[in-house]
Amino acid sequence: MAEIKADTATHHHHLNVSEPDISDHKPSKPKRVASLDIFRGLTVSLMILVDDAGGEWPVIGHAPWNGCNLADFVMPFFLFIVGMAIALSLKRIPDQLLAVKRVILRTLKLLFWGLLLQGGFSHAPDELTYGVDMKEIRWCGILQRIALAYLVVALIEIFSRGAQTKNMAPSGFSIFKLYYWHWLVAACVLTIYFAVIYGTYVPDWQFTVLDRKSIDYGKSFTVACGVRGQLDPPCNAVGYIDREVLGINHMYPRPAWKRSKACTENSPYAGPFRHDAPSWCHAPFEPEGIVSSISAILSTIIGVHFGHVLIQMKGHPARLKHWIPAGCALLVLGIILHFTHGAN
Repeated sequence: MAEIKADTATHHHHLNVSEPDISDHKPSKPKRVASLDIFRGLTVSLMILVDDAGGEWPVIGHAPWNGCNLADFVMPFFLFIVGMAIALSLKRIPDQLLAVKRVILRTLKLLFWGLLLQGGFSHAPDELTYGVDMKEIRWCGILQRIALAYLVVALIEIFSRGAQTKNMAPSGFSIFKLYYWHWLVAACVLTIYFAVIYGTYVPDWQFTVLDRKSIDYGKSFTVACGVRGQLDPPCNAVGYIDREVLGINHMYPRPAWKRSKACTENSPYAGPFRHDAPSWCHAPFEPEGIVSSISAILSTIIGVHFGHVLIQMKGHPARLKHWIPAGCALLVLGIILHFTHGAN
């Protein structure tokens, strides 16, 4: 997750609220959103904590599959920050074409750094071994996910601004109506996501262990599936689509599911596999893959909405009256999905 710091730095100078004074030759420096700066800093600190201590304390590391640990909040937090940055920065660029150019340029930068940092260029920094094997390069990653979410949500923000300017003083829940395009896209994303994960048929699949440090290097395994709508590690539609589109050799070789009870003796700690571990324990899985990255757009849209509340509603009481119910509603929905296994 350390690669996200490069992305947050690129967004740093855009997180402001005040409009620039274009009538003056020397415009005053826009004010910063201190709360967002603090939240970003805390998120980076959390990222460092779970990266460095997650191995020793699995309770704060990524959940092997089901569940939600402390580390699992980092990515949604960054996407939320990106969403707020979109709302706060694009309002300062009235020219639509210029805004689109800047969004596309930033997206390309994120994709470039994502491939460089997580594509496999640095195989072993401590041993100074570098270089990319294009047959095994990892196409997806943290910055690539942020790039996709940023591109989609920023373009929605740019092309829906005409409707937003008709009512620049929303009150109460009328702000949802003002930015209805965002929520329409969110509903479409959610519908597509659930349709894919529950409606896609996953056939049996094969893979070869490519980890040279593994005692099973070079061995081929077959995973029996032939099911539809399964959410378990070996037979979910998310992994199937990534294997078909990206190619299994271009996926993350050390997924968190290797620490699950089915795979590891001392789960959730990393360790040797059980003697009866199923074959899929050896397989790669892309945690920032295609389908899961599409669903990540929702976190960015929520961030955009909270950013618009900050801009449109004057005074902290009015903002809190909107943020608190919205936050509580999302929290309750998340808890319901968690305990009904709808979010797994």
